[in-house]
Amino acid sequence: YKIGNAAIDAQHQVWFTRINSFLEATDRKSLQHCEVMMNQYTQAHLKFEEQLMRDIRYPDIESHLQQHRELLTKLGEIEAQIDNDTLDTAQWTSFLSDWLLNHIRIYDTQLAAFVMRPK
Repeated sequence: YKIGNAAIDAQHQVWFTRINSFLEATDRKSLQHCEVMMNQYTQAHLKFEEQLMRDIRYPDIESHLQQHRELLTKLGEIEAQIDNDTLDTAQWTSFLSDWLLNHIRIYDTQLAAFVMRPK
């Protein structure tokens, strides 16, 4: 799932690692720790992408930003479910895997194509 932008590709690799660590956590303490690490990295990565889009005046920025907002809302739901001991791991495994892969395949690939277009 490389998009051809070295910085974003490297960040995605770290992001996959953080998400996988969260999905592999088995007890509440580990879940909380991994969720914080995943959430912090997600926010840093999204800020990087969002600044890049602003810098290059990316024409589809609003739909891309909406995707980011939806993800951050979902991460908040994960945190609440961990705190309430109601986390549905299977649901979140499916959501995080699907969201990340689809986001990279569609939105980030479009962004990379715009970045690499001839000027």
